[in-house]
Amino acid sequence: MSIGSRSTLSLLLLWTPLAVACGERTDTRAYVEMLGVDTTAVEVFTRSADRIDGAFVMRIPVTRLARYTAHLAPDGSVRRLEVIWTTPEENPEGPPTQHSTIEIVGDSATFEVEEDLGVETRQMEVPTNTLPSTGKVPLSVGLFEQAARQAGAAGGERWEFAILRPSSRRGAAPNAIEARGADSVSMEFFGNPMIAALDTEGRILGITGRETTMKVEIQRVDPAELDLEALAAEFAARDARGEGFGQASPQESVTASVDSATLEVEYSRPSKRGREIFGGLVPWNEVWRTGANAATHFATDHDLVIGGELVPAGTYTLWTTYTPESAELIISSLTQIWGTAYDPAGDFVRIPMAREQLLETVERFTIEVELTDGGGGVLALSWDTSRFTVPIEVSGP
Repeated sequence: MSIGSRSTLSLLLLWTPLAVACGERTDTRAYVEMLGVDTTAVEVFTRSADRIDGAFVMRIPVTRLARYTAHLAPDGSVRRLEVIWTTPEENPEGPPTQHSTIEIVGDSATFEVEEDLGVETRQMEVPTNTLPSTGKVPLSVGLFEQAARQAGAAGGERWEFAILRPSSRRGAAPNAIEARGADSVSMEFFGNPMIAALDTEGRILGITGRETTMKVEIQRVDPAELDLEALAAEFAARDARGEGFGQASPQESVTASVDSATLEVEYSRPSKRGREIFGGLVPWNEVWRTGANAATHFATDHDLVIGGELVPAGTYTLWTTYTPESAELIISSLTQIWGTAYDPAGDFVRIPMAREQLLETVERFTIEVELTDGGGGVLALSWDTSRFTVPIEVSGP
């Protein structure tokens, strides 16, 4: 839907039902967050005239239950946020309870964080339009919607604000809400938009992270169908059995010897989780980070010939591109960078890769260095039902 003459963020003011504004009713909603076919979080919150009371279960890396209350100032902003994080008793080895409070007055924020080791109190200056956070990344649905409401009150196409987490030491993180038409808004997530669809009253129907590295999808569900305590107990019991969610993309190190050379690969391993991978999660004709999180690093202590191209001893990053018919390995001289920081100026060489169809699905992205007859090796990338390879040899004697 295109943005018309009235479709600025001020339209969001239209969603505040008069009854809620007058304190005559409350509004309870629930949301489920999915990464592929796996549930990563569940949230329920109730909005009234002067507060938001919410609770959510998070599963990454282990199950935790958070209960929060956001106290609203007369102008509709959040003046105080209280959060209690607990680990369900079904996982006795889980993180300890944490109770945090953030209170914002003018340009000053006061923190009070209580853990097993005691209570820490501190203050810091904060910019205008600072919104306290539960610590969930990027924000709980209830507080995402709160940011959109404050954006609507401010008007305009874009509202800049800052997110302040209980663990913040270096200050609040800048962010922005932008109108995406009359029925959606977006919030930044590490430079990419998390997009929220709105119903006819402007309440969040769902949020998509398809344009971000997070890739989660959040849908609104019937609160009556959710038992948050039971879900938290079930997920925590899985954690205790070693069957929990864990890190979404755990880090992996590969070390191998090819002839006289020692090769090392450092990368993170995303999972399929029921999603379409090549041509879907990994788009055709776009540079992919070849893993997740930080850029995939490759090091060799000897000069190599990779796919017929000379690669001197050193450290590099690995990137890839794919089409339905071909694949290409990009070896870059840029290192110590994040996986979204690809810069073609750093390309050292681009090498075609061979592709083969696998009979069984590889759930988690895998990089291997395999030895071949004659003292050489193969760099192999496997995921879903595809395997991509490029030959490796040591250069010279």
